[in-house]
Formats: sequence, C-alpha cells, structure tokens
Amino acid sequence: MKPSLLPLILLLLTVLGASLLVPVHAEAPRHQAGLVVRLNAAEVITRCVSFHEAQISGATLLQRSGLELEVLESPGMGLFVCGIAGVGCAVSNCMCAYPEATWGYWLRQESGWRSSPVGASGRTVRPGDVDGWVWGRPNGSSAGPLPDVSFGQICAPEEAEAQWRVWLPLVRR
Repeated sequence: MKPSLLPLILLLLTVLGASLLVPVHAEAPRHQAGLVVRLNAAEVITRCVSFHEAQISGATLLQRSGLELEVLESPGMGLFVCGIAGVGCAVSNCMCAYPEATWGYWLRQESGWRSSPVGASGRTVRPGDVDGWVWGRPNGSSAGPLPDVSFGQICAPEEAEAQWRVWLPLVRR
C-alpha cells in the first residue's frame, strides 16, 4: 500500500466508526411515569408507562397504560373516565353509580397523595411523575387511600434498557 493512501484510509475508518455510534432507538429518549389504580379496598393495579415525548397529559398516561378503559371524550372538556379495568360504568351510562361512586384523579407529591386540581386532560405528566385513580365516593373514597408507592417502586431501574450501543471498527496494522 502506498504511504500517501494510509492517512486517507485512516480518516475513512474514523468517519465510518463515528457513524456507527448511533442510538439503539432512533427516536427521542424514552421517559417513564407511574400509574396507580385502586379498583376497590383490596385491589390495586400499578403500571409503568413509557413515552418518547418530553411530557404527556394525564389522560394520555392512562390511555397508554394498557388497561381496559370506558371513557367519554369531549373536545371542550377532555377525557371523562367511566370505567377502568372492568370497574365503574359503561360509556352508555357513565354516571351509573353516582353519587355513591365515581373515579377520582390523584397526584403523587413528595408529601403524599392529593386530589388533582385539574382533570386528566389538563394535567402535564413529566418523567418520574405518578398519577392515581380511585373508584369510590367523591371527596373521601370508600375504596380507601392510594398506597404509599413511589415512582422507583413502580418503574424499577432494572426495567430501563441501555439507550446506546457503541460499535468500534477493528483496525489492524
């Protein structure tokens, strides 16, 4: 090989090697938020929901949870939850148990759970947030409070997968 070609070949290998340093997912970084649903006094469901956006709504978090939902959607009012995972009401009779029971929307704060001041469609969920839903009596759920569970308990770190793989070219002399 001529000595004048060696720098060109090394440059080509360097550029090729750098081009192989790509994310495993060509999409935006994966984020996660937690969801806790109390169906009754004895049954609680948790879900770790992944998303690629920087933030999503509480309604989107619930819809992406994979749980069976009965919801009414209104362009002006947003999402109204009738049933989750077979508990609650059908869309055709969304307030079937009112005033005895409805779905309450809760937010996990550092100090514990608090009732959401906005509906799920108006809530901004960011990575690491935890939202909760409780079926029961409005203003004091008959199903009991949501469990004291953190984001880390719902979305365990071992579930996270590596986002990058590095492929380096093998150069021999």
